Amino acid sequence: MSEAGFHLVGHDDAMREVQTAFLSGRMHHAWLIAGIEGIGKATLCKHIAQWVLAGGQGDLGKLDPQHRVARLVEAETHPDMLIVRRPTDEKTGEMKNIIPVDDARKVALFLHKTATQDGWRVVIIDEAQALNRQAQNAILKIVEEPPPKTLILITVTTPAILLPTIRSRCRVLQLAPLEVPHMRTILHRAAVSLPQADIDTLIELSGGSIGFALKILDSECLPLYREMLQILDAMPQMDVARVHKLADQIARKADAESFEVLTALLIDRLRQATHEQVASKGRVDTALHLWDKTRATLAAADYANLDKKLAFINAMSDIRAVV
Repeated sequence: MSEAGFHLVGHDDAMREVQTAFLSGRMHHAWLIAGIEGIGKATLCKHIAQWVLAGGQGDLGKLDPQHRVARLVEAETHPDMLIVRRPTDEKTGEMKNIIPVDDARKVALFLHKTATQDGWRVVIIDEAQALNRQAQNAILKIVEEPPPKTLILITVTTPAILLPTIRSRCRVLQLAPLEVPHMRTILHRAAVSLPQADIDTLIELSGGSIGFALKILDSECLPLYREMLQILDAMPQMDVARVHKLADQIARKADAESFEVLTALLIDRLRQATHEQVASKGRVDTALHLWDKTRATLAAADYANLDKKLAFINAMSDIRAVV
């Protein structure tokens, strides 16, 4: 990680709340860090872990990259920190959808160990919405009766999925999507040579999620997305050859997340159109039906590994039929 990566961008209010609690001696043992996907929840957890394990030195979110604790936490090798996240499927290399109970039980085993130098121990449970019911019950036992100087940081996109008893024992930090200046700063760091117009487009499309912005960038989807927009803008006229060419490009890049990213952008475009229909009180039912049907068609192709080119062509044809 570059030195800039050790300085957290955004979420100042959340950091201030944690810092105040720690320095006042009233640090809550469990924090539920909630927010949409890709806004830096796990990154914030690492910064909190670094700062607490370093004894609250300096400002939270601005640790010295040469500090031993910062290096160990970033490498995920600090002896007093445990991260529980979705495991990787050894056959496919993809992350599994569920955090199994055996992984959740590692928390209790970890906390039975003595902390180095009688300090804090930090557990990060990332994407807690992936915990199955048994795994949630295992975490609940720890959240109910944690050992002294234990800090449990739980990230989640949908808090309601978690057991009410877990939620009630956590202090909640609700993170907002990143603001435009913060998005701009992070994107300039991640892609120094990216044209300003592309950065502006990424910010507009990502909805404050730096994770999604970087997905769009890494999958090289911007040219394909702009081509898709031109096809949509020309409707109800549709150049079939142009649609097939775009579908070919999407299908060829499906393994590079292009299909997932582009379909998400298309669905969001239809969502905006649906909102416009609601605002104008015209053809609302038709717009909602189209949004739902397109979402189902593209999701089925992705989930069941169906012909992605055909799914995209069918989705564009459905849109044309009702425009």
